[in-house]
Amino acid sequence: MLRYASACLIAAAVVAAPVSASSPAVPQAVAQAAQFAAATNAGAVVHERHIDVNASAGPAHFSQSNEALLLMIDGTYKHIHYSKIVENGKPVSADEVAKRENQNNADFDRGAGFFKQPFDRRYLAEYAYDVVPCTGCAAGVAAVHFTSSMRDDQHGDGIMHIESATGRVLDLHYTPFVFPEHANSGTTTETFGEPIAGLWTIVRIDRVYGGRVLFVSGHGTMAEVLDHFHRFPDQSAGVAFYRSSTL
Repeated sequence: MLRYASACLIAAAVVAAPVSASSPAVPQAVAQAAQFAAATNAGAVVHERHIDVNASAGPAHFSQSNEALLLMIDGTYKHIHYSKIVENGKPVSADEVAKRENQNNADFDRGAGFFKQPFDRRYLAEYAYDVVPCTGCAAGVAAVHFTSSMRDDQHGDGIMHIESATGRVLDLHYTPFVFPEHANSGTTTETFGEPIAGLWTIVRIDRVYGGRVLFVSGHGTMAEVLDHFHRFPDQSAGVAFYRSSTL
């Protein structure tokens, strides 16, 4: 879903250390987090998303903000509807907004356009894990390093912090294996919270990219805020709410 916003940032490359062909067993903390995530994300969730992008390279600057409504079923995004996209202070045309929306939804249909979370039980086999010291962490918080041999735009290498008593993932800090165009570094931080009772999910994502265009170095940031959540144990009710909200 970040195809168009990310393309304007200063970034692009694949940077990662090799991974052993034999992945170790999934640590207990990750297995517990996977079980908790499956339970808390069951059903349909509808929420708003607000993105602000800023990038610069020498004298050139770019900014974008966009507002969207998303539908998630059992923890997987199924549809997005943009209400507004503004680039460099000017609204993007309705035709272009529709084009980007259609592309994002086509990505969802083919199982792309999102990061495969290392605590999602559907993707555990795609990652290797290692419990590491949790320096400065609160009592009862485990730190787990994750990486993958799948060097694509849906995987990365980093650390997640898990609350041992509950299985809640508190945050992820990682380097994606594939960046947007033109750069050679970048990090992503996902912050989790409980926006409504009984739903523990991502509430903010911050991305930072750096790189070079010809002889000019540049950097870009993307701040993504997720809010106004609605949860429906019955999927059909959630889909109906989403459709009525996008009219």
